[in-house]
Amino acid sequence: MSNTVDIKNMGDGKWQMRTVTGVEPWESKDPDTNRVWWRDGGVHQNITHATNPDPISGAHCWLQKVSISVPKSGEKYGDVFVDTNKSFEHFKKWNKWAKDRETHPDGLRRPLWMGRPLTPQKAQFYLKKE
Repeated sequence: MSNTVDIKNMGDGKWQMRTVTGVEPWESKDPDTNRVWWRDGGVHQNITHATNPDPISGAHCWLQKVSISVPKSGEKYGDVFVDTNKSFEHFKKWNKWAKDRETHPDGLRRPLWMGRPLTPQKAQFYLKKE
């Protein structure tokens, strides 16, 4: 469940995302989907900052500073602007600090016992040998 958004390529790796409509109830086999009363889908945090690999696990983590500001003229709540060139440079810097595949126990990118929502299939936890 999410807002409906408009994503614009501003050129040179810069992107803007604006909310068009909020969340709404919908029909499905799950009766709860028809009980959605809120309209604000918020902003997905992963798009608001660069991918930041944890140096130990390699998992995405939130170890960086972000800028949040009051909307300026022409902006509104929920607008997101991303410079993917800056984000990629940030990722490359942190990725250099990440451990190599050989240092991960049993070739796992993340321990199987570590719970997470929407868990991928077991095979996705293993790093492929190149």
